[in-house]
Amino acid sequence: MKIRGLFCGTKAVNNEEYRKVLKRRNLWMAALSLTGIAIGLTAFSAFENGSTVLPEYMLGVYCGFGTGLAMAGIFLIIRNCMLMQNEEKLKQSRLENSDERLQEIGNKAALTAIKVLLLAVTAGGMIGGIFHQILIKGVLFVLNVFIFSYIVSFAYFKRRM
Repeated sequence: MKIRGLFCGTKAVNNEEYRKVLKRRNLWMAALSLTGIAIGLTAFSAFENGSTVLPEYMLGVYCGFGTGLAMAGIFLIIRNCMLMQNEEKLKQSRLENSDERLQEIGNKAALTAIKVLLLAVTAGGMIGGIFHQILIKGVLFVLNVFIFSYIVSFAYFKRRM
């Protein structure tokens, strides 16, 4: 069984629609790459300017994370562009990504992962907050962002669908 990516599902019914979907995804991948570049450059410049006391290990974490995001975005853009050039592979990818059964499996897996993530973030933040109080604020911020984004997106999709 082939595992499909979290953001790969589509309802495109022909190759032209799917090509438009891939072009929109490329914009998101470009944003992902730019975010990665911004993370890496910001950490590196803050370290070089001495404007922050960032240990070399953390500099490596930030630069590595930023580089990873940038490279992943670039890789996916290239893959999508190559896919758009080959009609047969484009059709095959469209059919795989529009499989309703795989989309339902992906939705259930994502929902389960969200529940586990919320539980882990809450437990980790609350336990860690005993030792470092800033963790509680971080966890509450993340939970509030999640709840707010869920409410807004639910209202949006309720009107749209």
